[in-house]
Amino acid sequence: MKLNEILLNEFTDEMNITRKFLNAVSEDLFEFTPHEKSKKMGELVNHILPISSWVPAITQSSELDWSTATPPTVLNSKADILKQFEANISIGEKALEATNNDQLMESWTMRKADTVMFSGTKETAIRKFVLSHTVHHRAQLGLYLRLNNLKVPATYVASADEVLF
Repeated sequence: MKLNEILLNEFTDEMNITRKFLNAVSEDLFEFTPHEKSKKMGELVNHILPISSWVPAITQSSELDWSTATPPTVLNSKADILKQFEANISIGEKALEATNNDQLMESWTMRKADTVMFSGTKETAIRKFVLSHTVHHRAQLGLYLRLNNLKVPATYVASADEVLF
């Protein structure tokens, strides 16, 4: 199996799980925050939203400079968020399908102006900044759901609210 196919399978699995978490969010709780240092639920959802669309920024260039990046539009309705999430998944899938092993082994750098935040292979960047990053914030969202007595979807096997098998 090719590396892009492996990444695409993992990407698909993680985005399917993330979709369940986004579907579990209640719009009336977008202002909820578990702590003064934490993002509000709406901010967290909007932070998760564009991550899947970052794949072409990794596969089609040698670096990303956050100091020149345009911030994504903040969405305030669950319907708009879910619609944009699906569009972002499609962007990520197409970029993974269009890449190959040699490209994934190329060097890639993330920076903010002169500060280098990461330098490594494109494959590692996808794993860290798309896949693991999504999982990290999805786990935070799970806590927000639990603290508001909303059902937390199962991730890989089960949660207290859902058993997959």
